[in-house]
Amino acid sequence: MMKNYYRLATEVDSTCGKVLDELKKQGVLDNTLVIFTTDNGYYHAEHGLADKWYPHQESIRVPLIIRDPRMPEQQHGSTNNDFTLSVDLAPTILSAVGFATPEAMQGEDIAPLYLADNKPKWRSEFFYEHPCIRDKTFIPESEALVRKDWKYIYWPQHRVEQLFDLKADPREENDLIQVAAHSAVLTEMRQRFKELKLLAK
Repeated sequence: MMKNYYRLATEVDSTCGKVLDELKKQGVLDNTLVIFTTDNGYYHAEHGLADKWYPHQESIRVPLIIRDPRMPEQQHGSTNNDFTLSVDLAPTILSAVGFATPEAMQGEDIAPLYLADNKPKWRSEFFYEHPCIRDKTFIPESEALVRKDWKYIYWPQHRVEQLFDLKADPREENDLIQVAAHSAVLTEMRQRFKELKLLAK
């Protein structure tokens, strides 16, 4: 399975190169916003898992590469660790072609993160959810509040909570849900989780 996975990644890389070469051949590369991303991460046996269905970092972190002709040269090749989400892609594209983002859209234009002289205020957390597939013994429903330093996970069908200190435990191997020293963090995250879940509906 892993051999096939890396074969696929190699083919995607090769195909992206062909697309960029064609844009250059047509003389439009420097007038084209190029966004490379994907829909999910992928387990490589972390947590004893394969595939992609749960709220661990390996599953929810995805690549995002932007080649924007408006980007200052000193920004080329730079990285940014702000939280961007799939819901940000449509507003980013609409803004690039001069259209306003409809109020019904939840995302934000990413471009100010690399175009603005002063970095805009940006999200520091997000609500995650994934539906049940088939039944709870196959792929159960999962939800989470994700921050850079902490993550709260809730498994609704099993009524199980988890809490992870991502700075001390980036691989999410030590569940702190029962550790009294973190009760204040847990209480605050439970409340914020409920608030963001309501906003997502």
